Amino acid sequence: MKNGPGIRDIAMRAGVSEATVDRVLHGRPNVRAATVERVLQATAGLNYLSEPALARLARPDRQRLTVVLPSSANPFLRILNQELRSWAQVRDRGARIHSYLMDSMNPDVMARCLRRLGKKSDAIAFFGVDHPDVRDEVDALVAQGKLVLTLISDITGSRRHGYIGIDNLAAGRTAAYLLASTSPRAGGKLAIIAATRHYRAHIERELGFQELIRRDHPHLEFAGTFEGQDDPLTNMKMTLDLLERHPDLRGIYNVGGSSEGIGMALTRTGRAGEVRLIGHGFGPDTRRMLQGGIMTAVLTQRTQSLLEVMLDQLHAKSPPLPLPMQIIFPTNLPAE
Repeated sequence: MKNGPGIRDIAMRAGVSEATVDRVLHGRPNVRAATVERVLQATAGLNYLSEPALARLARPDRQRLTVVLPSSANPFLRILNQELRSWAQVRDRGARIHSYLMDSMNPDVMARCLRRLGKKSDAIAFFGVDHPDVRDEVDALVAQGKLVLTLISDITGSRRHGYIGIDNLAAGRTAAYLLASTSPRAGGKLAIIAATRHYRAHIERELGFQELIRRDHPHLEFAGTFEGQDDPLTNMKMTLDLLERHPDLRGIYNVGGSSEGIGMALTRTGRAGEVRLIGHGFGPDTRRMLQGGIMTAVLTQRTQSLLEVMLDQLHAKSPPLPLPMQIIFPTNLPAE
């Protein structure tokens, strides 16, 4: 049964090809103005897009998309920002993309950043900071007609248009399953290292992890969650303290970044491989640790997929589905 109008219906109504409709709806260049007008009229007649989305497409100039990422030591986020800037230079998707690195662990700084950058942007995508001040700023931007998206980490109870990232509860359950499967039957302890509780992604990963351990593996104890602000040195010091206080520690789940600090502590104490380490964000640092037997697995998503979905949301009719989660082991490392 047909759920509603699609690209083919718009093409038939406008008298153009489906490829031309796709170019117009994604804001791509090299389509005559008269053709664009016919496609937009057909789209409006079929109620295929919302009025704000149609208004954005009707603008003669390209939309300005602002992307805000944390200015932390997290290698995955630094690489994502570099890839975004390179990608924006070679892809014309009807948008001018500008990226910024901000102190996203400070909610006040992030709220002021969104207010300032939102004034000169048609759309803004940012690594979510789950705080009332940030939520209020998001709602204000939406009320002004701006498109607002959260990346990798969402925020609670806001009017944002969509979240682009993996299912973080499922990621936590996956990490718990992997660590429990490799822990001895005699039991032991598991610990979580996070950046900050202002990141909903980190909270959801922790909740998913604890849920599965408590339900299916009661022989394993939870040693606690420790915040390291995604700083390698802090993560190393916390891990050294954990290892000293819990000789029966069997695994660590790093729900944030900067896993290299944890790896340094495990290597320094001779417990790399014995204490299993699972983390997030595949990059040169986590690749080395997988190759060296320091990490058991890395949970991640393709940065290309994240960027493509982010651009598609400029003209999408509905919010995106969760991104597919990748699990990288030492046995399936992607080619360099």
